[in-house]
Amino acid sequence: MPKLLVLYMSREDEDQFFEYVRSLGNLLILPGTSPSSDFVPLDSFPEPSQDESTRRFWLHYTGTGIPLVTEHVPEKGVFVVDGFQSPVIEFWRSWMVSQVMLPGGIQADMNYVDDERKDLAKKPAEFRNWFESINSWIRKNYRRLGIYVFAGPGAQKFRDQGGILQGR
Repeated sequence: MPKLLVLYMSREDEDQFFEYVRSLGNLLILPGTSPSSDFVPLDSFPEPSQDESTRRFWLHYTGTGIPLVTEHVPEKGVFVVDGFQSPVIEFWRSWMVSQVMLPGGIQADMNYVDDERKDLAKKPAEFRNWFESINSWIRKNYRRLGIYVFAGPGAQKFRDQGGILQGR
């Protein structure tokens, strides 16, 4: 079962989050889709909007022996990352519409199908530990709003000033 956190992040919250995640090392930030199977890492994010390509990304942990697995989606003419088989965290950005903040989040599978054994296996400990350190950082620095729902300090300030944190 994947691990999921729903996150409300202001731009400042997002910057602090990525400062922490980058400090852990072994990180490539990849777009949600690519025109080829070679996903080109990103240095910065576009302004978030209704267009999913500005809000959905992959955080690729490169410190394991598991390769990034991609697959072609012919009807859309793009390649996507196989989040189940790859050492990745799917990352959705929060975004604003007027005075409403829509949630983002992170999700990662801790298992994959080991091709040699043809069986379900845990992803390497390095990946699981990396995810857990990010999970712990969020739980320490963000305010819990629900079982798996957290708001960063900037999102809390937005709400305190009359903004609405829209449910998922």
